Amino acid sequence: MLQRDYITEMTRRFVEALTRRLRSALLDQDPEAIADLEQAIGELLDLDGATALSLDASSLVTMMELSGIADSLASYVCYALLRVADAYEARGDAALAAVRRNQATAVSGAFFCELGSVPAELRELDEDIAAQLGER
Repeated sequence: MLQRDYITEMTRRFVEALTRRLRSALLDQDPEAIADLEQAIGELLDLDGATALSLDASSLVTMMELSGIADSLASYVCYALLRVADAYEARGDAALAAVRRNQATAVSGAFFCELGSVPAELRELDEDIAAQLGER
């Protein structure tokens, strides 16, 4: 029960962070918003954002496995990594975008979450951003 409550609270905080900063990261290519998203990913994994995302894809997966809660959070991490990659790509940083996409692909493969799926709590936000970007 405690672990479920903890995961629910972590997920709620993460969704709030994404909701606050994703729009700025993607629509304005705001570097602070991108950094905030990366920090939120790290915090979700109980790591410093810079440390977590400096790991290569397989090491990130290992750290997630060691956290003990990765199965519950993998789809959120995967989604966030892909959207951060989109933000880097929009800023013209193809190399960092590729790193984030590789991390997302590794997380997706390791935890059997569908690459590119949008968590239910973020669908409306994702659709709104996509419409503003002219996607879909």
